[in-house]
Amino acid sequence: MTSTKPSRQAVAKSQSIDRAASILTCFTSETPHLSLATLAERLSLNQSTAYRYVATLEAAGLLERDAHLGGYRLGLRVIELSHVALNQNEVRKHGLEESDLLRDELNVLVSLAVLFEGDVLHIAHSVPDHWPRWHTTVGRKAVAHCTSLGKVLLAHKPWESVQELIQATQWRPYTANSIRDFDRLREDLKLTRERGYALDMEERNRGTICLGAPIRDYRGGVIAALSISGRIEKLSPESLIELAPRVCEAANRISFRLGFQQSSAYL
Repeated sequence: MTSTKPSRQAVAKSQSIDRAASILTCFTSETPHLSLATLAERLSLNQSTAYRYVATLEAAGLLERDAHLGGYRLGLRVIELSHVALNQNEVRKHGLEESDLLRDELNVLVSLAVLFEGDVLHIAHSVPDHWPRWHTTVGRKAVAHCTSLGKVLLAHKPWESVQELIQATQWRPYTANSIRDFDRLREDLKLTRERGYALDMEERNRGTICLGAPIRDYRGGVIAALSISGRIEKLSPESLIELAPRVCEAANRISFRLGFQQSSAYL
């Protein structure tokens, strides 16, 4: 009888890949530069073992030494790969045109996002001239329940799954308006499903309000969200809500391009 048990060599290779991937995910917006000692500590490795993995990743262009700050940072190969990933993302490909149209028509920031590891991951922005650029980094993550984008995505998940996500990632409020309890979140997500859009009333950033709508795939599942954002001195809450049909229309048009036949959109 042929054994199906993996060989020691295969297990070692799998472990090496896992550790290399773990090293890359140690780098975040908050920790873009890491020393070898820090990487070894985070992965529970001795420094000589950690160095072998780091050196391999450096040779592949996935890491590079930071001559100014010391330690390591993500390499240029990661930028190249992220460019490939972004250009192959179906939501981004079909959503950029609609996002630009909304920006030009309404003079607001328009964002596209998906849910990733319990947080909102921004995959595109259409930026008006007056908007601060540092708010619009592609690849930037945000706490889902503090954003209209995230609320849209959470609203179409089973409540038990939402609870598990919050318990795993914690509440992490940004402002005094951020949701901090399950009762309020459940009611907000219920209202989001009923009216077809979500609101962020200064829950992510003081002085900024947002409205998000769902984007569906060919099966009807909500896979992404589209939002508009404005500074409260330029866009009142009442004016924001009046724009809800236009935002939902744009989201429906993207859904239609993704193959959702029940969308009310037309091309």
